[in-house]
Amino acid sequence: MIKKLLVTALFAALPFTSGAQSAPASDVSLGAMINLCQSRTDLEAQTFCYGFGEGVYQGSELTKDPKAPKTVCLPAGGVARDEVLAEFIRWAIANPQFHQEKAAASILRFLPIRFPCKG
Repeated sequence: MIKKLLVTALFAALPFTSGAQSAPASDVSLGAMINLCQSRTDLEAQTFCYGFGEGVYQGSELTKDPKAPKTVCLPAGGVARDEVLAEFIRWAIANPQFHQEKAAASILRFLPIRFPCKG
């Protein structure tokens, strides 16, 4: 059992390399996310970007004061993640003043613009 745990731990610690870009370091800027996420052919990068964005959104929703007004209202039918990522990248490129900002803060700035609550 200990041998199995040790092998698992060693395997998990091994660096994996491929032709894909590597995920950005923590506290990543919006500029770094643009560079990583705009590649539509890098499946690993796209998967990272989808997960990062979803995590930022869900984390924000979970930590919000339940009495605070909603600022992001997703359509009832949902929205395709590749569509949202493409729109986010276009918005990010068009707003270079935020490129040094943390990517998570930029996502939270973008979402109410793209998915405003009406009424």
